Amino acid sequence: MAQPSPAEQPSPAEQPMRPGAKVSGGAKAWPARHRLALFFALAFAISWLAWPLTLLNPNSSPLIPFGPALAAVITAFLSGGKAELIRLLGKLARWRVAGRWYVFAVGLPCLLVTVATALTVSGGAPAPELGPNPGWFMLLGTFAFTLVIVGIFEELGWRGYALPLLQRNRPALSAALLLGLAWGAWHLPELISDPTGQRPPLPFLLMVLAQSVLLAWLYNSSGSVPVCMVFHAAFNTAGALVFPSLLGPDYLTLWWTVALLHVLAALVVIAVAGPIRLARTLDTDPSHGIT
Repeated sequence: MAQPSPAEQPSPAEQPMRPGAKVSGGAKAWPARHRLALFFALAFAISWLAWPLTLLNPNSSPLIPFGPALAAVITAFLSGGKAELIRLLGKLARWRVAGRWYVFAVGLPCLLVTVATALTVSGGAPAPELGPNPGWFMLLGTFAFTLVIVGIFEELGWRGYALPLLQRNRPALSAALLLGLAWGAWHLPELISDPTGQRPPLPFLLMVLAQSVLLAWLYNSSGSVPVCMVFHAAFNTAGALVFPSLLGPDYLTLWWTVALLHVLAALVVIAVAGPIRLARTLDTDPSHGIT
């Protein structure tokens, strides 16, 4: 019988409290009972601090990217002290998982962007002109930068902290969809105040919801936050390379195609991995995650 993966082994922060149980430590009692509420409140409050500045400078960024990670760090420390904070930060070091999960993390988002571009072009859009070859070093540099800005800054909070808490008393699919709704709402400053219009709201929010399912599957299967970071960074890097070349009348078509392909991929994952756990239990080595 397969052993549970790190994703399934709840820390004290993720275990449901028994009826009538008391939380020790007066200063930590309220944060420990309201971890999720505190995390989401801090994530939104910190990230949205810069939004009013767009009134003074419309070209400034309306969203502080490290809000989710900082919110997770603060909540972990307030609710569980140094021990819980160390457990949270230790998730960033969980790189040693089966290589196939990195293949999925890099290959799936690149495949989705590539197929969406090909379908958009086959529907009449001009073939994208990527310009001069940016070179491997520039691509790797973009990926590395994105791995930090959207990888660590977001995934430590969303998948590393919030997802395990949401899954402790509900099916994984429900948890992923709830987190997807919060994740989409978190992007509202960019959707409302971004003057470039590079994220059409409806297809973007649909894509985020489906992507939340895919990331939950990766996390539950591998037990690794870094795998989720790689997926997030790979998608953003592929999008940054291709999307600007299709700005114009076909740009919205491209986004709807990307969103619907994400939905299709999420439906496949749900069918294969199951909505209860979004993971399969065939691997007997807990360090490898659930496969």
